[in-house]
Amino acid sequence: MINEVILEGIVVREPWKYTDDLFFRLGVYRDSDMPAKKLDAERDSGDYVNVRVSGGANGLIQIHRGMRLRVHGLLQSRDFRESLEEFLEKAHKQGGSEFQVEVTGLKANQVLIDRNAIEIVARRLIVLDGGNITEKKPKPSLATE
Repeated sequence: MINEVILEGIVVREPWKYTDDLFFRLGVYRDSDMPAKKLDAERDSGDYVNVRVSGGANGLIQIHRGMRLRVHGLLQSRDFRESLEEFLEKAHKQGGSEFQVEVTGLKANQVLIDRNAIEIVARRLIVLDGGNITEKKPKPSLATE
């Protein structure tokens, strides 16, 4: 059997670390001879996948948003169980907006679902375009002299 993936895409959010691994989200646009995924009448939408660089959290690899990369690797899936409470905490961190869900007869940590995540485990990364490194500017101080 063959499990080999080659993708070219753009890093669409800042990377994050989990244990010794580095993760980033890659936006990939389809070739013109593939079925279109329309965003609107004029533009196609991308497909998005998480990429995992095993041992990449040690700082030797510098990935940032806007980079165009070619990723060689393999497809990996992970099964996990997540509570409604955990899901809502993650959603709040991502979206930043306040929301409230009321569960009748159960607590949010008692409602569980089996989930599956699919990611690309990178074996080789090629930088096609370094993109612009955008440093976060410090917020102006509200203090007056």
